[in-house]
Amino acid sequence: MGINLTNFLFSKSKNKRMMEFQDLNHIDGVSISTVSANLYQDPRDDLVMFYFRDGANYASVYTQSKIISENIKWNLKHKVKRVFSLLVNTRNANCFTGTQGYSSLEKIAEVISKKLTEKQKEDEDQPKKIKPKEIIFGCTGTIGEIFPEEKILKKINDLVDKIKYTQNKYIWMKAALGVITTDTQPKMAMEECSIGNSNVKIYGVAKGSGMIQPNMATTLGYLFTDADIPNDILKKLLKKNIETTFNAISCDGDTSTNDMVTIFSTRKKKIQK
Repeated sequence: MGINLTNFLFSKSKNKRMMEFQDLNHIDGVSISTVSANLYQDPRDDLVMFYFRDGANYASVYTQSKIISENIKWNLKHKVKRVFSLLVNTRNANCFTGTQGYSSLEKIAEVISKKLTEKQKEDEDQPKKIKPKEIIFGCTGTIGEIFPEEKILKKINDLVDKIKYTQNKYIWMKAALGVITTDTQPKMAMEECSIGNSNVKIYGVAKGSGMIQPNMATTLGYLFTDADIPNDILKKLLKKNIETTFNAISCDGDTSTNDMVTIFSTRKKKIQK
């Protein structure tokens, strides 16, 4: 996977240096791929896939807006214990797209599930059949435009082919850059801590400034941990944290149609008491 830093080089943050960001490295159970689907006029990465080869426990919180995007409708409808992939696209919010936007997700999920099932057969001793409902989506960008189904479908093969099982700082940076829209800089963070007698990793990437300035950006946040934490506990932890972070400030009209924060547990690190 080449390091396409077009997003970074042409961002509004000309004075930032790669070394100023935390050194996110490998976390077991998470794989990352980014490509350009030409959703913008410049060749920046605009499609990001997170792949969990053994599945991941997860929990999400979504916008409190009464009007929600088609991807959030999809995520809310398909309640599964574990997911195998998160696909995030920029440039198009998939909101006010109606049947076209939702059916596009159905087609994309079908193709992703087939390609990842093939990858399971190639790479795993005990391959799993991945179902479309085990794929979730994040969308951000312009509201009310036709969802670019064909452009995204054409890049699914590239996304799966470029999956990297081992990450480093540059790959995490590509993911953080791949999900931004009007952000002034990429956002990523890491922490390593102990739960009981187990050392665990918690990594995260995010985009958006909230709907309160600057630049009215939808907020997406994705957290990843190797700690083996069940879904119900993830949900409680996420909701408790949200109250003192994202929901700590309230302004009129400060929610987007697409806001979402999701935490994923790859279950690779068993918690030792």
